[in-house]
Parts: sequence; structure tokens; C-alpha cells
Amino acid sequence: MRTQDADRRDVRRILSAALEDTGSVSTHEFERAIELLGSDAKRVRIGAAWAFGLLANEAPGRTVPYVSDIIDLLDDPRLRAEAIRALTYIAQANPGGFERALRTIDNTRAKRCRTVLWGLLASKTVVQIPHTGEGARDERQSMRGPDADGWGWIGGGSGPAQAYTSNAATARRQPPTNRPVDPPTVDFDLNRYTPTEAIFRDEFASSFKVVYRSSDGEVAPGILKRFVLPGGGDAPSTFGRRIRMWQSIDDHNGILPVIDWGIEPDPWVVTAYEHVTGVAELGRSGDIPAAVWTLRTLVGAIRFAHVHGVIHGGLTPGSIVRTSIFTEPEAWRVPRITDWGYLSLFRTRSSPTPIPEWYLAPEHLDPGSFGGVDGTTDIYGFGIVAYEALFGRAPFDAIEHVERTLSVPTTLEQPFPELESFLRRCLAPRKSERFETAETMGATFHAITEGYDG
Repeated sequence: MRTQDADRRDVRRILSAALEDTGSVSTHEFERAIELLGSDAKRVRIGAAWAFGLLANEAPGRTVPYVSDIIDLLDDPRLRAEAIRALTYIAQANPGGFERALRTIDNTRAKRCRTVLWGLLASKTVVQIPHTGEGARDERQSMRGPDADGWGWIGGGSGPAQAYTSNAATARRQPPTNRPVDPPTVDFDLNRYTPTEAIFRDEFASSFKVVYRSSDGEVAPGILKRFVLPGGGDAPSTFGRRIRMWQSIDDHNGILPVIDWGIEPDPWVVTAYEHVTGVAELGRSGDIPAAVWTLRTLVGAIRFAHVHGVIHGGLTPGSIVRTSIFTEPEAWRVPRITDWGYLSLFRTRSSPTPIPEWYLAPEHLDPGSFGGVDGTTDIYGFGIVAYEALFGRAPFDAIEHVERTLSVPTTLEQPFPELESFLRRCLAPRKSERFETAETMGATFHAITEGYDG
């Protein structure tokens, strides 16, 4: 008890000195602050971390020499939270000095530090999380407003449109690094990606806009997503198989490229950075030629994937990113499908999917009655995407029962007299009533929309 009382007195004294005159804090007091980060009293440890925050803000250079000592505390689970807090303060105040300090210590400890701090230094963007409670219908229609589709973590960022700018077709296959002074390596590493913006966080996933250095030395933007997969067991290895399947088809222009991925410390994937605007704005704005062209592009990507034995399994409007790759302001955004194969990893008996149920196929909701996920699930998903692209809203409200009643507006009946029957066939509850293949679905869609793709 006497030791803790002394610790409390010392931490109050150091905090007072840091608040009043940072220059008056002696080297001895810096060293004492390190000792206090290892105190048995949590409040003392928090106070010591605050002291480093105050000192780092006013005299960033004086705190950097203690980075190595603080990193040593990370190995003790009891002290880790306050050590991370202190390191974060120092890194935020003096990122250059912090990085230089890391390069003076052994690689194992430096890597551990980068791992625990990853994502904590990114500026945060508040993203509204969709829900299925009261008011869900309005949120379904607006999807967070005209410039987003409600699933920032699935698709990408929320800033001005940018395109992945790598020149070489194979550049994204190379192991990028954000440490250009080091030689290229062949092992992928989460720490090669520097987060610049936290886009989304919930119980299932977190998403960051990141920058990294590609193999040709250029700095490129990307989207990194980290996942908490329910169930444990072989979920990480299943995640790896799904990513490799995605990579096998991502040379198609309608499929978002995978940059990198891993399963440590949690499953994560980096994709090219694309601006998420979704497809609902096309229907809301009445831009039918752009909507038709977008949907034809997506049909081509689905057909390509199915021919190569890959299904998406969870296609929704949130799976579509659209990017401006042309300089003309009126140019149509190029759509790409992202997040291939994730849905079944999230949806278990005890853990619902993060996707709203009104977007899910009957086989997602009741596999016992409607069968498992297969290629016809993507046909259902395309029907959902097509409806929202053409009419500006999702076809169904929140789920009351699996076999839902589809209502198709008559606004497009004149130009597309067969559109309603096409959508009803895509969105049929029973798989046997849907198009049998993506090839047949695509040919039918091309036929009924002839002349409306600009």
C-alpha cells in the first residue's frame, strides 16, 4: 500500500509539472514515469500515460528516447493497455522520431509495437451502421445519403473518388512495402500498410483507408479490412481459400483486385482503393442508360467468375464499388464487385451476417428449406442489385417471412416491358424458378435492355 501511495504522489507531481512547465520535467522524472507505467495501480499507470501524452505534445523529442522502454511493457497483459496509450501519444506527436526509434531496436520488438498500434493513429470517419429496427425502411432507401451505399467497410472510402493507379498489370501481385529504405521481401506483412483514415468499425469488421509503397516505388492508396470471424476453428484457413479464389478471377475489369491478404493477427485483406457510391443513386437520378451499362458490366463479371468456378455468395449493392477512371466529370463510373465469398464466414447460428436481411436470399435465411448457397444465389443477388440500380431502392422491406412479395414499379414498363418478369425470375424464392445460369441471365438482360447502354 505504501508503494502505491508513493506512486500516486509521484504521478500527480509529474502531471502537475508537465501541465505547468514541460521544460521543468527532469530526466529523473521521465525515468520515474516509465516506472509508474509498471505500477500495480491502474490509475497510476493511466496517469503516467497521460504524462507522456502531455510531454510528447509540448516536447516530442524528449519522449522518443523512452519508446524502447515502453515497448518492453507490452509483454505484460496487465500493463499493455497503458503502454499502448503512451506509445500512441508519442507516435502522434512525433511520427518521424517514433519511426526512427523503432528502427534502432530489434526487429521483433519493433514489429510487435507496429502491430499493437496498427490503426490507432488513423483519423476517424463516423459511419452510420445500418440496422433493422424502427426506421429501417428509410435507411434502406437512403443508405446513408446520396453518396454512399451504407456499407463503407465492404466497399471502400468516403472521400473524393480515386482510382488505383499502378501502371504495371502485375504490380499488385508484388509484395508492397511502406519502408522504401528496406529491400523488397516476399513475405506479406500487415505492417506494410499505413492507415490514414478509419472508415468503419463494428463487431464483425473494421475498415481503413491505407497507403503503401508498391514494388515500383510509387505510393498507392488501398482499403484494408480486418475481420473477426465467428466460430473459430478453421475459419481463418477458409478465409484464405476464399481470398485465393477471388485472386484467381480479379484480372477481370469488373472485379476489384486483391492487393494482399493474411490471417495474422486476424484475417485481413487489402484491395485497390475505390470510391463507394453504390448503385441506388443511378435509379434515384433516373440515369437509366448508366444503370443499364453498369448492370451489363456486372453481369459480365459474374459470368466470368462462374465460368472459372467462383461464386460470390453474398452479392448486394454494398458489394459494388464504382470509380471514376476518366477525367470527364460526366463520365460513368466503372463498377467492380468486391468481397467475394465472405458471407458464409459471418453467418452462423449464433452470429448473424452484417448485411441487412432484406438483401439476403432465402437460402441465407433458411437453408434447411431452400438449400445451400450456390451459383443461383448470385442470380438472386444480381436481381437485388438490378432493382436498386433501376429504381433507387431495395426491392424488399425488413424481413417478415422468407418468401417475400415483390412489387415492381411501372415507371420503366414502357422502355422495358419484360423487365418485371426478368426481376421476378431473378428474385424467385425457389432456386428452381430462377435463371439456371449467369450466362442465361446475362443474355436475357442484354435482350430486354437493347439500345439503353449508351
